[in-house]
Amino acid sequence: MALYALGDLHLGRDMSIFGPEWQNHEQRIVEEWKEQVRPEDTVYLLGDLSWAMRLEEALPHLKLIKSLPGRKRLLKGNHDYWWQTEKKMRAAILDEDFSLLKPEVVEGVAICGTRGWLVPEHPLFNPETDERVYRRELIRLERALTDLLSVRQDGEPIVVMFHFPPALPGVFTGFIELMLKYGVSRCYYAHLHGPDRWKALEGLHWGIEFHLVSGDHVAFRPVPIYTQALPS
Repeated sequence: MALYALGDLHLGRDMSIFGPEWQNHEQRIVEEWKEQVRPEDTVYLLGDLSWAMRLEEALPHLKLIKSLPGRKRLLKGNHDYWWQTEKKMRAAILDEDFSLLKPEVVEGVAICGTRGWLVPEHPLFNPETDERVYRRELIRLERALTDLLSVRQDGEPIVVMFHFPPALPGVFTGFIELMLKYGVSRCYYAHLHGPDRWKALEGLHWGIEFHLVSGDHVAFRPVPIYTQALPS
């Protein structure tokens, strides 16, 4: 059994206007997914799943994802305007194998996550509108990490999932501080597209390994998570 991460499916819109890498992207998502993922695997979906504005409009896209092999864990992105309370989403489509991302230990890996937000050093960060959200996401991350430690039993490696990047390259943020405090070893995130992908935080920084898994960056192929921790 394997674990994967993938973000920014952006279903429900012709994305080819954003570059040739988006040509026929919905078909490519399905093809790459079916080639890579088995029914016993788990895929962590890191936000921006559908362009729909309402839950009922997003259901065809969510049902398509649900029909693909493997269990799915969902994280909210900044374009998931259709996102509702867990109760409403459970009534519409969620179940044990298609659920929101919550702290859990799966296949020898301890995993949690939060949406994240623009960090204060980002050029678009507006203290009047973004500071409160950023602080709230820090609280959510620490709560998730605390909950994760309560279910982590055997020193499993800790992985954190975001939609937004948790830092700019070389810039220490509150998200990084918390990940270091709780011993996070890997971080997966999405959100970045186009030229921004090549300026992303990737590789080893502050002792944490970072991976950008937005769909266009990884050719819509689910990215394996911590494969060395999994049984052969």
